[in-house]
Amino acid sequence: MNASSTLRALTTAFLVAAAALAAPATANAQPVPAEAAAMDFTEVHVWATGVNVRNGVSESAFEQCKSFPSRANCQVVATVSQTTVTAYCQKQGELISDAGYSSRWWTYLESPSRPWGWVNNVYITGDEHLAHVSDCEF
Repeated sequence: MNASSTLRALTTAFLVAAAALAAPATANAQPVPAEAAAMDFTEVHVWATGVNVRNGVSESAFEQCKSFPSRANCQVVATVSQTTVTAYCQKQGELISDAGYSSRWWTYLESPSRPWGWVNNVYITGDEHLAHVSDCEF
């Protein structure tokens, strides 16, 4: 890792930690896994309307949802419509088919209303597996 990469990783980790400390505690606040702090964030565009953002609402539910993003494992914590959001990583989960597309890949992102959660890549502009989004390491 060169000095530029190290500085970027440390800055990202600092910003994530600062945001977590500054954010108000709410029942719907979803954490960013600690592993995400070292990843490069990127933007993705949700092209559809009324797309569910899903996550676990308790610690055990969060861990189950994180392990395998799906409609059964993850509750709706927000909705997004035709917007650009910050993405952290993507991983495989439940196969979703809609509008003639199918994908097992889900992207972990921050919704405009602040809750973090998973959105299936069917609803994100790009391929089934997004080339510009890191795979999750958790």
